[in-house]
Amino acid sequence: MIYLTGSRGLIGRRFKELCNKKITSITYRDKVDDLFESHDKSCLVHLGWSSTTRDTDSSKVRNDIWNSQHLFEYYVEKNPNGKIVFVSSAGDMHLDNDYALVTEDSVPHPRTLYGKSKLHVEEILETFKCKTVVLRTSNVWGGEVDKMRVNGLVDKLRCALNTDQVVDIYADLETKVDLVHLDDFIDLLLKSINYNLKEDHELFLVGGQSVSICDIINRVSKKGYLNLKIDQKAEKTYLRVASTKAETTFGWRRKFYL
Repeated sequence: MIYLTGSRGLIGRRFKELCNKKITSITYRDKVDDLFESHDKSCLVHLGWSSTTRDTDSSKVRNDIWNSQHLFEYYVEKNPNGKIVFVSSAGDMHLDNDYALVTEDSVPHPRTLYGKSKLHVEEILETFKCKTVVLRTSNVWGGEVDKMRVNGLVDKLRCALNTDQVVDIYADLETKVDLVHLDDFIDLLLKSINYNLKEDHELFLVGGQSVSICDIINRVSKKGYLNLKIDQKAEKTYLRVASTKAETTFGWRRKFYL
């Protein structure tokens, strides 16, 4: 049995298409209910999150933390031998890494309330006495493009191809972001569910294609025309994630590149 939060999001929708196990979706708004049952073998995959990197409302962020903790408590109470996989964010935590390659040993420095809340939940998860996995992931792109998606420059550009839609870009075009394709990420997520890890708690950095915003625009626009409004006054940042641990542990290999 797989319990899944965030089943309506980009990753959740594709996960349901590719996973061959029974899935129970856990949905909630302000309060989490205990909908779990006891199983011989199960996993909670926690994707659901209400806040974004743009949110400044601390109460909204606190709800994400509290809801996550309650989810973990309810699940572990009935499934002490189960596993929890939490999808966290590498992009917000490691932009200030002095241009160094980001690994599991890199110290996170969240820039936003969103990043701080993700890191807090990572720390909460580590206190639970069951198998837990954190996939601290860079920018996921690909799959079915959602026009309402707030984050994700690649998908915003793909969605705007050959339309009159104007994409606003407030960034130094030399800024480098790290990308991982949706199907590659789902492949790793499935491996992390199925693989029996020796340690009770494991952190994996997930990404692997570091590319500048200028190059992203160049590669996407080769498939059609784009209408862009660009302001380069923003600070230049850099992110390059090493996924060596995930590759070694799970035999994971990326197949898709921008």
